[in-house]
Amino acid sequence: MRLPLIAASEGVDEAVARARAHPEGSTSYAAQPIAALLGGSGRTEGAVAVLEQHAHASSHDLAGCLIDLGRIDDAVAALQQPPSWGSAESGFPLPPATRATGSEQSDLRRP
Repeated sequence: MRLPLIAASEGVDEAVARARAHPEGSTSYAAQPIAALLGGSGRTEGAVAVLEQHAHASSHDLAGCLIDLGRIDDAVAALQQPPSWGSAESGFPLPPATRATGSEQSDLRRP
């Protein structure tokens, strides 16, 4: 995403709108850049709202924004949540051996 360039030339609101209109604009992939734009323009609460939708993949960024808002307990809670390993949104896919099923599992156990 070229969000910083769009934000510099057309404004943060336009950059955020374009990011959200992108096919992946509602995924965790886009959450951090959108939140960075919002936070960088002084809209930390807006950044938190974006990151909370994808807390499983952006807990560190979320915690940072929450600390900026003085919400220390919420930041600690965000960091204590385990990632959703293997979910499409997590950014942490399961390793191939974990995804194997049936006869594939028995093949994986052979030396």
